[in-house]
Amino acid sequence: MRTPPTVRRPPPAAVVPLLAALTCAIALAVPALLPVYVLVVPWAGVVLVLAGVLVHRPRTPLPWLVLAAVLAAGALSLQLIGAQGSGDGSGGALALLGRAGAGVVLLCLAVAARRGGRREHVLETLVSVLVVVLAGVQLLHLLGSTDAVALALVGPTADLVLLCFVLRFAASRESRHPSWAFGTGALVVLVGADVAAVLGAVAPPEVAALQALVLLVTGCAALPAAMTGAFDHEVLLRRRPSSAALVGLLPLVLLPVALRVLDLATGDHGLPSWAFLAVGTTTAALCVLRACVALRESEHLAGHDPLTDLPNRRGLARLFDDAPREGWALLLVDLDDFKDVNDAHGHDVGDLLLLGVRDRLAGSVGRDGVVARFGGDEFVVLVRSGREEAVADRLLRDLRPPLLVRGLALRTSGSVGLAAADPAAGLSELLTRADVALYAAKGAGRDTVRSYRPEQRVEVQRRFTLTSQVRQLLGGRSASVGRLEVHYQPLVELASGEVVGAEALVRWRHPEHGLLPPDAFLGHVASSGLDAELDTAVLHEVLEQMGRWRDQRRRSLPVSVNLTRTSLLDPALADRVREALARAGVPGDQLHVEITEHEPLPDDDRLLATLHALRALGVEIHLDDYGTGYTSLDYLRRFPVRVLKVDRSVVSGVGAGGSQLVAGLGAMSRTLRLDLLAEGVETEEQRRRLLAQGVRLGQGWLFSYPLPATVYAERVLGRPHECLPVNGVPAPRLPLGAPADAAVRRAAGPEHRGAAV
Repeated sequence: MRTPPTVRRPPPAAVVPLLAALTCAIALAVPALLPVYVLVVPWAGVVLVLAGVLVHRPRTPLPWLVLAAVLAAGALSLQLIGAQGSGDGSGGALALLGRAGAGVVLLCLAVAARRGGRREHVLETLVSVLVVVLAGVQLLHLLGSTDAVALALVGPTADLVLLCFVLRFAASRESRHPSWAFGTGALVVLVGADVAAVLGAVAPPEVAALQALVLLVTGCAALPAAMTGAFDHEVLLRRRPSSAALVGLLPLVLLPVALRVLDLATGDHGLPSWAFLAVGTTTAALCVLRACVALRESEHLAGHDPLTDLPNRRGLARLFDDAPREGWALLLVDLDDFKDVNDAHGHDVGDLLLLGVRDRLAGSVGRDGVVARFGGDEFVVLVRSGREEAVADRLLRDLRPPLLVRGLALRTSGSVGLAAADPAAGLSELLTRADVALYAAKGAGRDTVRSYRPEQRVEVQRRFTLTSQVRQLLGGRSASVGRLEVHYQPLVELASGEVVGAEALVRWRHPEHGLLPPDAFLGHVASSGLDAELDTAVLHEVLEQMGRWRDQRRRSLPVSVNLTRTSLLDPALADRVREALARAGVPGDQLHVEITEHEPLPDDDRLLATLHALRALGVEIHLDDYGTGYTSLDYLRRFPVRVLKVDRSVVSGVGAGGSQLVAGLGAMSRTLRLDLLAEGVETEEQRRRLLAQGVRLGQGWLFSYPLPATVYAERVLGRPHECLPVNGVPAPRLPLGAPADAAVRRAAGPEHRGAAV
């Protein structure tokens, strides 16, 4: 049985104006109902505003209360004037007072929306003042007349002025609030009714009905829940672009013309024509000046960075072209570890840090050059030839002291690439040379300066070539870039040499450079954002290989695979691992996942759920590189870790003052019921000392280098026929200091790098 679709009901804020318009039409059609309509409906608008304030509790209630007072003045004036248009004049005065109150509210909002005294604001204020003065003098002139037609022009004139300023204000705001639409629409109807009444196109009863309708519709602005933020300061501050603000000046420019046309249409009872002409011409001239200011600002922004106000690429190119080329050297400055500041403290703090760096760079360069910013944490300095080395040294020295930002002492340093002046080289070529030199400075340990040399470009080209090939390799788009190979390094019992598993370590069989160790390409993988793709490729290769060993009836030993931060933060990781295990026919307890401390993991419920889902599959969680990372104890508290892998930097200190640290880790692991595995065990003395400190497992060159899959299968898992049956066969043992042939030794590369990072 199908469920009938839910009918979306229009919100009350849309229903009430429709009902009001319908009742207005009925009242106009039935003259007997008109007095009742004019009596009741205007006060309904006041009630709606007060009810909206009580129900929704707006954060800025004062403008709404003033609006209620304005509507009450309008409602009272309708009662005094009457549906037939008679009265003693007090009703008209109240109506004018209500419009003046609305104008004061609008003026307060416009003042609240200002940001400082910028030139464009001054010009806009002059335009507004001129128009208000003209309208005020016109109203005083009409009020001082004894002519009935002149007095009748007072209301339409005031409404027209108010409408123009409302349109101007709405056009200058970035987001026009829903509540403002009611007031703007009501004003349009009010102006139309007043003008039609003055011109004799509408009878007084109809005008009274329309005015009552306007008051009610204006009150509807308080119905939607969005009214709570209609007058918030942050809403008022969101200005639209200069082009929209300029268009918003058009109603003010046309207002003198509209007032004069209205006056002439009713018999020329107002000011002389020259007054309207003078004000109209002056406002038009001020608007042209405002447009010139906006154009100059746009031209400035086109050549300058919006945050630091330094020249950008376009501005720097203009400066470069205007100066003799033989006089400029170029420095490319890149802040070290700026991304960590953004990640740890947010982009607002990062922006403030960049402003502080800008000031330091400008002080260091002085009159010797020009500082520019191309974006991010990269600055460019044009330096007069012969001064570049001295300026570069000053830059590095001045960047080192910490910068105080919001109470945080942030340490900064920079790497500088220097391209010497060359009359034959353009700006693009100098930037390329400086970028090459900057890459060399980063590779030299950062916080240093390197000058461009042609041989550096060869290395950079090799780097970009490898990065492109890495993308092809992981995308499977080309076999010409070689293939990935997974090698396996045994994990052993320190006491007996018994193999208990292996760690999967990735290599790249490159068609030109041979077998590349991880250090040769993992940086390109990370910079290309391909960590997760490499993790997936290694995981599938390991599980498929374990499936083949199972089919060959070889011994089954677990294999550890490293996963990067990107993979661990993927909510679908556990499902993908489950599918891969099922496809390969490998039990979950034969797969171990290693997470590293070198990449900070967030305190995230989804990450914790992923790790527990892996643990539910039987997959063990190992914490890699323990003792060198971020929040070791916090990881042990949050994550279902089974094994701690002590980093080789800690293991290498055993016997040289590091034994106590290992002993402490051993005691902690026993308390937490965790296994401890030492990485990078290279000597017999290290093995004995680790055993004495309670470390049970080890991994390193003392036992075996990382082995290709076939060699690992032969030496560790045994020949297929030796594994029938597997149960009951003693676990393989490796002799201490097991030799490796030359090919295996070369393939090992740097000791212990993970499957993906």
